[in-house]
Amino acid sequence: MKILIAVDGSTHTRKALDYLVAHRGMFVEGNELVVVHVTTGVPGHVTRHLSRELVEGYYTEESAKVIDPVKAFFSEKDITNFRVEARHGHAAEEILKVANAAGAELIVMGTHGHGLFGRALMGSVATKVVAETDISVLLVQ
Repeated sequence: MKILIAVDGSTHTRKALDYLVAHRGMFVEGNELVVVHVTTGVPGHVTRHLSRELVEGYYTEESAKVIDPVKAFFSEKDITNFRVEARHGHAAEEILKVANAAGAELIVMGTHGHGLFGRALMGSVATKVVAETDISVLLVQ
């Protein structure tokens, strides 16, 4: 099974990773893990004044801040069956694109757990992912 793990560097991401490792037999062993991080896109009115190299460097640096600790965590736990996708743009949209392209059968995400009222006011990447996919989603709070 292919399992997509959306990471953003927050404590909620760490809880999701800890959950996967605690249930290693169910979620890690024998599965292919796809780790995805989405950096917020730089607006077009800004990018037109910057070199392509500078913008790409920004995306690379921002992704590394999140992905490198995940790689270190996986290394510490002897998990090698993963690949990384670094994207930029709208988080929920990019997560769904990667999940569909990878043929993921499960999406795992940490969530802030704001409750119904909080999600209605603030919106949520997790809420949008759940609403717009037919792939099973595991939210770890």
